[in-house]
Amino acid sequence: MVTYTTPADEAFFAAIGRLALSWAHVEAGIDITISVARYLGGAKVQSDVPRIGLTRKLSYIRNWLKTVPEPIFCAAVEALIADIENGAELRHDLIHGIVIEQAEGSGEAEMIRIIGTAASPYRQKQYKVTTVEILRAAGDANKLATRSLRLGTLLQDGIAVLMKEIKKPGGEL
Repeated sequence: MVTYTTPADEAFFAAIGRLALSWAHVEAGIDITISVARYLGGAKVQSDVPRIGLTRKLSYIRNWLKTVPEPIFCAAVEALIADIENGAELRHDLIHGIVIEQAEGSGEAEMIRIIGTAASPYRQKQYKVTTVEILRAAGDANKLATRSLRLGTLLQDGIAVLMKEIKKPGGEL
């Protein structure tokens, strides 16, 4: 009977968990950015605030950026969004994929992911993945998380500084 409890198997599944946690941090930064963007013109551009769906969240930020008159800032955020989108495909494969073959103790698996929507035909994407590849993706996600959280917290800090200045005597805008 196969139990998948060898050190290589446990490392494989732990790597997927690490990837999931890393991407949670990426999305936390996105969520913070959206919460601040709402108050900086985002609500006027798009009234519904996306709470789920990475694509919808990034679209919201892109729409908000159209109202921001600072091209250097916009370019930096667009670069971050592009990097997040590039990493998201592998994340989707690993988090939403189904293991169809895995030799116990191998540290690798063959997986499939069902892709499609009600409006388009479903298809299967089949691929192989190793523990090392998953850990590399988790490391890349950690780097994205640092950037994403930095953006969100810097925006929050900027609002706090602005509010502090406004509350001072004579601090009207």
